[in-house]
Amino acid sequence: MTHNAPPKIFSMAGLDPFRSVWRLLTNVKFAVALVSAAVLGSLLGVLLPQLPAEMRDNPPARSAWLELQRQDFGWFTGILDGLDLFEVFHSPWFTALWFVIVAAVTVCTISRFPPTWRSVQNPPTRVNDRYFETARHRASFTHSGGTEAVEALLRQRGYTVTQTHQEENVTELFAERFPWTQYATFISHMALLLLLIGGLLTNLAGFQRTLALAESRPAAPLFSKPGPDQIFVGIEDAHRGVDAAGNIVEFHSDLLLRRGNEIVQCTTTVNGPCSAFGYRFHQAAFFDDLAYLTIWGPDGKILYDDILDFENESTATPTLKVTDPDGNILFDQALPQMASVPGSTLGYEGELGLAELVLPSTIYGVSWRPEGETLLTLIDGEGIAPVELNPGEEANVGEHRILFRGIASVPAIPVLDMPREERPGVVHVQMPEDREGRPYLLVTNIDTESVVITEGTTVETSSGYRYHFGSRLDASGIDVRRDPGDTFIWVAVGMAMLGLVITFYVPRRRLWGRITGRQTQLAGVAARTTRFGRELRRMGAELGAKDALLPEDQEDGSAI
Repeated sequence: MTHNAPPKIFSMAGLDPFRSVWRLLTNVKFAVALVSAAVLGSLLGVLLPQLPAEMRDNPPARSAWLELQRQDFGWFTGILDGLDLFEVFHSPWFTALWFVIVAAVTVCTISRFPPTWRSVQNPPTRVNDRYFETARHRASFTHSGGTEAVEALLRQRGYTVTQTHQEENVTELFAERFPWTQYATFISHMALLLLLIGGLLTNLAGFQRTLALAESRPAAPLFSKPGPDQIFVGIEDAHRGVDAAGNIVEFHSDLLLRRGNEIVQCTTTVNGPCSAFGYRFHQAAFFDDLAYLTIWGPDGKILYDDILDFENESTATPTLKVTDPDGNILFDQALPQMASVPGSTLGYEGELGLAELVLPSTIYGVSWRPEGETLLTLIDGEGIAPVELNPGEEANVGEHRILFRGIASVPAIPVLDMPREERPGVVHVQMPEDREGRPYLLVTNIDTESVVITEGTTVETSSGYRYHFGSRLDASGIDVRRDPGDTFIWVAVGMAMLGLVITFYVPRRRLWGRITGRQTQLAGVAARTTRFGRELRRMGAELGAKDALLPEDQEDGSAI
């Protein structure tokens, strides 16, 4: 006779998705995988070039940047871009990984709380006899005074003592000190959690942009897209403080901020940002190499009316002081470069700079070339022998006395698209200072001769173009930030420090004692970094026991 067993049916009743996810998030191997993935992703974000923030919302700029990367990565560029490896820290997969790590830390913290609570509130108060023989931290000694002496010493050391068992001449006790410090692990866990949340908030909701703002220019919009919350940032004064010796001592900028009808005036420095509308404005840079230039064509139409930025480019030129036989100063300023050999770019390494030193009675030709960190300057003229000068040297040249006072760094830049009549060559613009420290522009290749434009004046070329140098402008680089995660990060740092201090300097102590007549046995639990066993044996020595200390306990030093 055969029996047909009922078919086995797979049941979903025992499947608990929540429990499965919980176990996964508390799994050590999964935690190692998460950390490894985060480290690998961060490493890729450091090693691979990352798309600049200002190009992220600008498709043409982004495409141009990717084309530049093709020079290094070739056909692999498209794959890297598809995997968001050029924007690792702003990619969806990295953000998702961060969320999972935050969830895992949260779950681990919650799962650790019940056993920690039980350990603090309901610690085991009794141990078996064998524990006094096998515990890592233990002591056994004989002394007089019995249980009362042991309890008194423990209370003197800050322990809470409880007698847990007593029969005939055997007394068992439990003592602990600083049990609440067991919760310090949650302070450290919360610090890590807040640090992760702060980083996530900074990444998702943070904002950072640097604006270059010049004096007397219209305020610049902070956001690329217009809207009612647009903030306009203008600069009223970019200031560089200089002491009596000419040393720069501070930078600050006076800002005018506007959002709708709200206006805020504030001053920002490098270490003292100002705050407005939920953003912080930091002084990030200072520039004094901007020229306000206006150009009209022959028909009177304005062809250019904007700032000429020298972009921190400069050329090294000699600063000369020339006096006549009567001691009158004829020239005392930087000598701007008028030409170079070879090539057409001003002042780059290895070139010979050329200029003319025009004096009332004669013209000298001056040339110089860089030699290491200095300039070797040669002065010659009609009917005189060439004279070489190094910085600090002076010599008689013809009827004049010429002192090479030093090397000046003169803002200088080639301009490829400056409006002018059609002529070959590149326009070069320099902005040296005269004897009184007033700036002027020396512009080459816009006319048959080099053109000098002093501040506030207009010069017309032979072709009818007019060039007006309004003024030299100071400017500041203003770094604008909104970081909603910084508070979390600072709190996390403080909590981490507090957790470390508690863990290392206020460690929890638990011990169990068994007193039989004159014989006392102590066994305890403490952090593995402590020498709790030696501390227990020294307690025995304090009680008068001669057999408590081991040879290694005789060393000087306080118990830990």
